[in-house]
Amino acid sequence: MNRSGREFCRTPRPLITRGFAPSSMFSDDIFCFRSAQGYFSFELEKNYQWERPSVCPRCGHYRLWGHGYVHRYFRGFHTCLFLKCYRCPACNCVLTLRPDSHFSRIRTSRMMIRDQIEHRHTVWYWPRSDILRSNLLYWWNNLARRTLAFLDNRWSMGLLAAFDQLPDPVSRLR
Repeated sequence: MNRSGREFCRTPRPLITRGFAPSSMFSDDIFCFRSAQGYFSFELEKNYQWERPSVCPRCGHYRLWGHGYVHRYFRGFHTCLFLKCYRCPACNCVLTLRPDSHFSRIRTSRMMIRDQIEHRHTVWYWPRSDILRSNLLYWWNNLARRTLAFLDNRWSMGLLAAFDQLPDPVSRLR
């Protein structure tokens, strides 16, 4: 017990290793990407027919249960989008389906991020936009880190080519 009389959290902390670790090590939420045009899910809200995953990406179990909807705000939409969730009965992870046009845990589209990085790469200053400078620097620094980590320090084709080459170029290293 701590000083306030509450118990400490007894959940074991994940083992942090250098390099890439699977996302299942850090969270029970797994984000699956499915093809979805934003305007369809925006207009239809919960009536949009999301493509159901055939198996759990974590454990490979063949059956997934519907787990309702969660609302998320994305840049470019003035209201929230409803994203479908599924739950695996075997490993209890929750899968959240997201549009294919967005990276995991980032609410700005891939093309908008690439346009910002392309402008910075060619002109050496950030374009005028409503995106926060801290977000721009976060994407730029993570792209440089991921290029060094996964494409080697001999990568000579530039950061834009690395953005196109890496599967998730602007997410932080785990």
